Amino acid sequence: MSITNTFNNTTIMKFLSKLFAVFFVLGAVSCETTDEPLPTEPFEDMVNVYSGPVGMESYKFDVYMLENPFVGFNNIYVDVYDSVSNIRVTDWELTYAPMMTMMTDMGSMMHTCPLEQPQHDTELSAYAGAAVFIMPTTEMGMWKFELKYENTTASGSVSFPLTVVEKDNPAMVSFVSEADEAVKYFVALIEPGTPDVGVNEFEVGIYVKESMMSFPAIGSQTVVIEPEMPSMGHGSPDNVDPVDSGNGHYKGNVNFTMTGLWRVHMEIKNADGQIVTTDSSFDIEF
Repeated sequence: MSITNTFNNTTIMKFLSKLFAVFFVLGAVSCETTDEPLPTEPFEDMVNVYSGPVGMESYKFDVYMLENPFVGFNNIYVDVYDSVSNIRVTDWELTYAPMMTMMTDMGSMMHTCPLEQPQHDTELSAYAGAAVFIMPTTEMGMWKFELKYENTTASGSVSFPLTVVEKDNPAMVSFVSEADEAVKYFVALIEPGTPDVGVNEFEVGIYVKESMMSFPAIGSQTVVIEPEMPSMGHGSPDNVDPVDSGNGHYKGNVNFTMTGLWRVHMEIKNADGQIVTTDSSFDIEF
């Protein structure tokens, strides 16, 4: 055997050995990626209120909330994924459809609540929406959350019960309009979620009842706020009245000059400038 042939054979063997090693590493990386669990960082500090199969192939829903369900504005996130391939779904259409069934002397009665239907959030790689639960779960009234889905090949829904509680300091107020007794308002506190001394974002959602199955957000309202510290008998400067920011949300600023219990009074006028409430407030304590 010539030196040239020996060199060529040796070179070929080394090349094939390296090529095999590369394919082996790539295969190992591919397997690790497939078997790797979905990232959970966005949801680590949230409450998982439902986890279960969608009812088609290997898809699953994980439903998260920032805290346990309460009367007021609740952010609700849905993680949709294939539990075999660990691939998240980004192109489905989801619909929230919570319903309360109330037992009365006349039989059962059902109603829904104000809703913000979910949209895909690219930052979370999940669907984000909200529900404003207008009353707590009781022995006579129970909430069931239905999550409807539709994609290019199928449609369906899953449903699960939710226990909704009333917070010690209520995060929603309701009242009949002083301008029109036929109109009932629901005002939900959205921010501040974690109040602190100083200027805080103050945000509320305003909704009206059209029927037992319709609670639309309402715009073009005028909101004036006045914070008060009842125990100290003083207010605070540098507050900014909330203004309409769309989708029934009104954003402004509230200034808390010290820790303790603050009461934020609200006067709200409708689009015609008529006062709908002068006696609504939120207690915020920290």
